[in-house]
Amino acid sequence: ELLLLVTILLHCTSTVLSRSPELNAAIVDTSKLDKGMPQQVHLALTKKNTEMSVTWITFDDVPQQLEFRKVSTSKLFTIKAETTKFVNPDNWVRYVHRVTMTNLNPGDSYAYQVGRPGYLSKEFVFKQLPLQPPYNIVAFGDLGVYNGESIPSLLVDAAQRKYDLIVNLGDMAYDLFSENGTVGDQYFATLEPLFATVPYMVVAGNHEAEFPNPHNYTTYINSFTMPDEGYGDNQFYSFDVGPIHFIGLSSEYYGYFPIYGTQQIHIQYDWLVKDLEEANKNRAVRPWIVSYFHRPFYCSNLNSKECRLPDSYLIRDGMLSIPGLEQLFINQGVDITLWGHEHSYERFYPRTPSYNETDEPYSNPGGPIYIISGSAGCHSEHADFADPVEYSAARINDYGYSRMFVPNSTHILFEQFSAEKQTVVDSVWISKDGNHKFAPKTKDEDMIICHPRDMHCHRQRASDKYEIDS
Repeated sequence: ELLLLVTILLHCTSTVLSRSPELNAAIVDTSKLDKGMPQQVHLALTKKNTEMSVTWITFDDVPQQLEFRKVSTSKLFTIKAETTKFVNPDNWVRYVHRVTMTNLNPGDSYAYQVGRPGYLSKEFVFKQLPLQPPYNIVAFGDLGVYNGESIPSLLVDAAQRKYDLIVNLGDMAYDLFSENGTVGDQYFATLEPLFATVPYMVVAGNHEAEFPNPHNYTTYINSFTMPDEGYGDNQFYSFDVGPIHFIGLSSEYYGYFPIYGTQQIHIQYDWLVKDLEEANKNRAVRPWIVSYFHRPFYCSNLNSKECRLPDSYLIRDGMLSIPGLEQLFINQGVDITLWGHEHSYERFYPRTPSYNETDEPYSNPGGPIYIISGSAGCHSEHADFADPVEYSAARINDYGYSRMFVPNSTHILFEQFSAEKQTVVDSVWISKDGNHKFAPKTKDEDMIICHPRDMHCHRQRASDKYEIDS
C-alpha cells in the first residue's frame, strides 16, 4: 500500500505553467458551444478494413444518427446510433453514441455528419485506409489541455491532411474526468478537427485512472470504441494497417494490480500470446509487429522516479505468477514498441542486437526497438535527463510528437517533430528483409553496447565505459 501511495503521488505532481499564445488561440471555449449539438466526434478503426467506427456525445438523451456518403457522390446512407447513458461515479452524465460504417472501399474518401435532423454536426471527411502503403502515422502520449503545446501544430497537420492514423499512448486531457468531465470536453472539442477525420487509436495511461474511485477507468472505457476482441474490454486489442500488425495494450493492469488484482493481467497476457502467434503466421503479408502502451520498460529521466519504480520492472520482467512482457516480445519478434508516461522523447537501440557486430543496428535489427513519445505537453514542464540507460540512443525534451512514415513493407522512417522548433529533431530509418528474424536468445545472453554518439555497436567488453553528456 505504501508503494502504491508513493507511485500515485509521483504521478500527480504538477507545475504552474503558462500557455503559449498559439495554444491559447487553439483551445476551444466549450462554454460557448451549443449543448444541443453533438460533440466530441472521433473515429476509430475496427477489425475490418472496410469499416470505420464513429463515437460522439450529447448532453441530452435524444435519438442520434449518422449520415454518410462517398465524396463526389450524392447518395446518402443513414445509420441509427447505439446510445449508452454514462453516469460517472461523481454523478455527471454524458450520452455516448456509436455507429460503425460498413462496406467502405479502402483508399476512398467519405463525408459524414452526426446528430439528428436540425441538429447535425458539421460535415467531416476521412479517407478509408488503403490496403497498401504509403502511410503516415502520428504517435504521442501525455497530451493535456492546460499545457498541450503540441496542439497547434497537430491542428495545422490536420488541416493539411497529413495523417492516415493516430496512435495515442495514454494520459489524455489531464484528465478526461476532471472538473465533472469538462476538461475532457475541452480536449475533444479542441482536437475534433483531427480526431473526427483520422482514426484515433488509444490506450489508457495512469491519468485515465480515477483513483481512489472504485470504478477505475470508467470515463476512458465509456469514451472510446476500440476493436472488439470479445472480452468486453477496450484496453487491449489489435488491428492491421498494410504491412503492420498493431497491438494496443494496458500497462495499467500492472500499475494498479494492488487495488484491482491480477486477473486482467493474465487475461490480457493470454490473449497477447495467441495474437502474436497468429501474427507470426502471417509475417509474409504483414512483416512488422508494432505494440504500444503507456508505461515504459526503460527510461533515462531525472525529474521523476518512474524509471526506477517497481511497476516498470513488473511490466518488463514480471514477478512470481505475474508475467512480464519483454521476453515475450523478444521471443515473438515484436519489432517496435511505443511508450508514453515520461514527458520527453527517448529512442533506444534494438534491445537484443544480432550476434554479428554492426554499424547499422536499425537494419535487420536483432531485437525490439523502443521509443518513448510522451512530450506532447501536459501539466509538467520540460523533463530533464540523468545519465542514459543502456541502449539509449537519442533523448530530447522539446514539446513535440512522433511520426512514422511507411513507404513500403521493408522500411519505416521514424521522426520526432519539435512543436517548439517547428522542425524534425530526430529521425531514423528502420529496415528489414522479408525473412529476417530475431536471434533466438534471451535479452541477457549477449550484451551489446552501442556508443551513444554514433551507431557503432559491438559486444560488451570490460573496457567499455562511456562518459556521456546529457
